[in-house]
Amino acid sequence: MEMLMTKKNNTPKEILDLIKSSEKIGVISHKNPDGDNIGSTIATVLGIRENLNKNIFGIKVDYFPKDLMFLDTLKNIEEIDEQDLDLLIYVDCGGVDRPGDIGEVFRKRAKKTINIDHHKTNEHFADFNYVFPNMSSTCEIVFNLFREFNFEISKEVADALLVGINTDTYRFLYQSSGASTLRVCAELYDLGADKDFIYQQLYQNKNFEVEMFKNKLINRAKLFFNNKVAIIGMFKADFEGTDLTMDMVDDIVNYYRDINGFEVSVLFKELEVNLFKGSVRSKEFVDVSKICKYFNGGGHTRSSGCVIEGDFDFAVNSFLEKLKSEYPNEF
Repeated sequence: MEMLMTKKNNTPKEILDLIKSSEKIGVISHKNPDGDNIGSTIATVLGIRENLNKNIFGIKVDYFPKDLMFLDTLKNIEEIDEQDLDLLIYVDCGGVDRPGDIGEVFRKRAKKTINIDHHKTNEHFADFNYVFPNMSSTCEIVFNLFREFNFEISKEVADALLVGINTDTYRFLYQSSGASTLRVCAELYDLGADKDFIYQQLYQNKNFEVEMFKNKLINRAKLFFNNKVAIIGMFKADFEGTDLTMDMVDDIVNYYRDINGFEVSVLFKELEVNLFKGSVRSKEFVDVSKICKYFNGGGHTRSSGCVIEGDFDFAVNSFLEKLKSEYPNEF
C-alpha cells in the first residue's frame, strides 16, 4: 500500500526540521485512548527523545484501558501541568477536539503544532500535517516517518508500534491493513518487538469474570433488519457491585459483526444520564464513519464512534434512522 501524499501534507523534512528547532515538546493523547493512540504517543516520545535528545513528554488526558497496562512505557504519558510549549504533537487525533479541554489548553500555549493521523475525517487542523487515511494505523505512519528521519528504532519503540498496529487493524482484519502493514510488522519483529509477549497480553489474557459479564450484555442485544444489525446497551448500573469498568468489555462490539449475516454491530455506552457513546463496526459495505458523522463522530470506514444525547431508545432509533436513510436498499 503506497503512502499517497496529499497537497495539505507537509514533507518529512519539514516536520523533522520543526522538531529539531523545538526544545520543549508535548505529545498529546486523546479521550478514551486505544492501543493505536497509546502506542503512537509512546513511540513518538521515545523515538524523538532517543534520537534527538529533546525535552519531550506525553500528555495524558484520560484513563488508560486496563488491557494495555502491561506496557511499562506508559510511564512516558503523564498528567502534565499547564505550561508553554515550543511544539505540540497530536497523534491519532481525527480532530483538534479529540484531546478534550486539556488539549485546548496546551494548544493555546504551544508555538507550533503537528498533526500525525490516519482518520479519513481528519481536516488537517495543525500548523504541520502528516495524515494518511489509507494507512492501517497511526503507528504505521509513525514507523514510516521515523524511517524517513533515519531514526534508530529501539525495542521499546518497536513494542509500542506493534501494539498499536495490531489493535487498530483488529489483528490485520480490516481492509486498511495491506502488504505494507505486514512488512512493517516484520521489521518490528526484527527490531526486537516481543511479539509473543504482546500477543499473549492482548489476546490470551482474558479474565473469567469479565468474559461472563460480556455474555450477559451480549445476550440482551437488540437485533434489527432481519438480524443484519445488532445493538448492545451498556449502562452504569450494570457495573454496580462489581470491580469491572466499561473499558474492560469494549470489545463486545465486535461479537455480532463477526457472525454470518450481520453487517453492523453497535455498542452504546452510558456516559451519563441521557448521553451515550457509540462504538460502531461493519463488515462489508456500510461506511460507519458516514453514519457517525451525523452524531458528532467519525473515524474509519469499518470502525467509528459517535456521541448521542438522549435516552437509550432515542439513541438506538436515531442511529437506525440514519443507517436506513443512507442504505435504503439494504435495511
